[in-house]
Amino acid sequence: MNHAPMRTLLSGLLGLCCMVSVATANTDGTATAALSDGTNLSFNHLFLHENNTKANTQPIHDPDSVYQYFNYAHCQCSIPGVAQKSPYYENAFSYLILLSSASSTIHQPLQIWTGTGCDDTVMRPMNCHQISSAGVTDIAAISTVGVTPSVPIWELMNPEPLATGVAPTCTQRILSANEWAIADTMGAGTPDFFLAQSIATDSLPPPLPTQFKANGAENAIAISWTAPASNQTDIYAYQALCAKASDGTPALATRSNDPRYSTARNLCGATIDGADIALTTSVITVAGTGSGSGSGGSADAAVDAAVDDGGTPIVTIPAALRQLDPSFICSEVQSQTATSMRIDGLANGVAYNVVVLAIDRSGNATGTVFDKTLTPQPVTDFWEDLHDKGDDIQGGFCLIADTYGDNNPLTQTLRSFRDNTLADSVYGRWLSRAYYATLAPLGQYVQDHLTLRILSGILLVPLVALALLWHLLTLPGLLLLFGIVYFRRRLMKSRLGSQVAAATTVTLVLFSSSHAHAQSPYWEDQTTGNDTDAPYVPGEVDLTWHVSLGIGPYTPAIDSQTTVRNNGGQGPYEAMFGGYELMPTLTVDRYLWTGFGQLGVGLSVGYIGKTAHAYTLGSDPMDKGRERSPGDETSFRMLPFQLTAIYRFSYLDDNYGIPIIPYLRGGFGYYVWWATAPDGSFSTDPKDAHNKARGATDGLVAAVGIALRLERIDASAAQSMHESGLEHAGFFGEVNAGWVDGFGRSSKLDVGATTWFAGIDFEF
Repeated sequence: MNHAPMRTLLSGLLGLCCMVSVATANTDGTATAALSDGTNLSFNHLFLHENNTKANTQPIHDPDSVYQYFNYAHCQCSIPGVAQKSPYYENAFSYLILLSSASSTIHQPLQIWTGTGCDDTVMRPMNCHQISSAGVTDIAAISTVGVTPSVPIWELMNPEPLATGVAPTCTQRILSANEWAIADTMGAGTPDFFLAQSIATDSLPPPLPTQFKANGAENAIAISWTAPASNQTDIYAYQALCAKASDGTPALATRSNDPRYSTARNLCGATIDGADIALTTSVITVAGTGSGSGSGGSADAAVDAAVDDGGTPIVTIPAALRQLDPSFICSEVQSQTATSMRIDGLANGVAYNVVVLAIDRSGNATGTVFDKTLTPQPVTDFWEDLHDKGDDIQGGFCLIADTYGDNNPLTQTLRSFRDNTLADSVYGRWLSRAYYATLAPLGQYVQDHLTLRILSGILLVPLVALALLWHLLTLPGLLLLFGIVYFRRRLMKSRLGSQVAAATTVTLVLFSSSHAHAQSPYWEDQTTGNDTDAPYVPGEVDLTWHVSLGIGPYTPAIDSQTTVRNNGGQGPYEAMFGGYELMPTLTVDRYLWTGFGQLGVGLSVGYIGKTAHAYTLGSDPMDKGRERSPGDETSFRMLPFQLTAIYRFSYLDDNYGIPIIPYLRGGFGYYVWWATAPDGSFSTDPKDAHNKARGATDGLVAAVGIALRLERIDASAAQSMHESGLEHAGFFGEVNAGWVDGFGRSSKLDVGATTWFAGIDFEF
């Protein structure tokens, strides 16, 4: 009997069943399908020859390792017949294929294919081809140990069969490629088992920006561009490569960053056409001259080349730069939305060739080479301009002697305390020795760190205050003062103190009919007297804290220190940065006494920052429209700290229901400031390299203002505030004056000002 028709029918039915169960790709590489005998075959772990290792290894940095392995450069390096460096192993990959049981009786070869739709008889010849070098011959021999057939990357990323006589190339595209395990389990001559594992591949470069502009800056080159109109999200980073135009050597002694791009030349040493990223040539716009604060400026873009008939400079690009040798990398911006880049660390007066690359996450890149060389040029920043105009301002953070000056009365008083008070006793001499053995040496560690200097300045304030009190009152007097404060606080917290306060309040209520309902708590229903909170006892509301948030215009009085002004009558600060800047402030006060008003101490901090384009070197300092460099920015920043005492005249609201609180504030100001050069570092005095633009100025501050307690407007809101622990809320406005000039020292930067602030405040 001829069983061939029956066997063919059964084979077709089994094949249909298996094709229905064909697995799609899983991101963890565990595609699985059942064989005809009930056992399962699965793709398991992915193995690469990452870092050109001979042995298969799992991806080191998943998923980045996978992205950067299946890219255009790896595809080129795996094209059949391409000359490569030796040894080179990164032209292939492997998937571990496992069999769920070793008892399989299927002795048929397992074929490895690549392509799309390889389970379809019609599509397979057009979209797929078999990997003849895979070397898997017997399914039963796979067992649970598994096999790892090697697959060339080029055959995964370009699975379509080539036409006769056509040389293999790499197609630039984003492709969800598939590795297939295919078998004829029945030996009928027709495959009936199909298992596919998907692998994401990307050989398509990202889009390149347009409208490049560039100019020389101070020890730098500044570049800007217009973002691509589409597919901008495919960009992962930008990198620049720079070469000295004079000899074609790298611009920097050591590359600024590791390469994020791959080329076939750098990867495997291939010399085929297209082994390097194809570079377009951008006819860059060199920024022109501008004037005014932050308005751009001129820059020298020296062109070390001939000019063709059309007037376009012809720049010869060094071969190593055009081949994107990673040693030429000079800058990087890791951002999809970046529209500019600054290349720092270059030499002024030296011409450079520049290449800019847009790079995707897979390491594919597209790039442009500039048609002009660019030459960095020095500029004049704010700190340099200030000293050019004759000022002898010194940077530095002043804490004790440096804060108040050697001849300042406060410094002399502190030294007198050390020499005449502490030195008179064993304990005092011990304290002096302990200070110089512990705290004093810390100055060498904090002097170069802005944050540490600010913190140390704040932390020293209580020690200075204690030293002054000790010196003025002597030690017995200081101890007596502490004792009085301690026993007074105990008295105020005692029952007797509460009873006296309550009796005084009741007496005032009975004998002062004009007080209306001001003696009642604002959260109480003034018509019924009902209060959902605890019963109110006059004097029991204990306000402890006052917090305010304000904002106001601020211009430091720096220009008052110089007589040299430009033709527009502007001083260095106004000429560079323009007018005022809105400064936000935060103030926290601690009430120490309440009675006929409120008395407390507080700490406040604010912030201002101004940025502008620096002046071009050699521009006329007397010119109101002085030239500026569009690639160089200079900035001024300030953090003003104030330690003050405050008195708030709350009597009108507490006793008469008039929610107006006049107040006075005054104390010590310690304003930390710094100015930056175009490269972001602290600017330096051109006459003294040790005089950097960072420091602090001390002085006196004062304010007079009015606060409004507005919770009385809305009784329900006021009650809700009280139940949440907030007793008062409203607005304030004040006139604020600061004489922050180092107590009149000409070497200190005058950063004080007379201005106003307004905002909101809270009491609780």
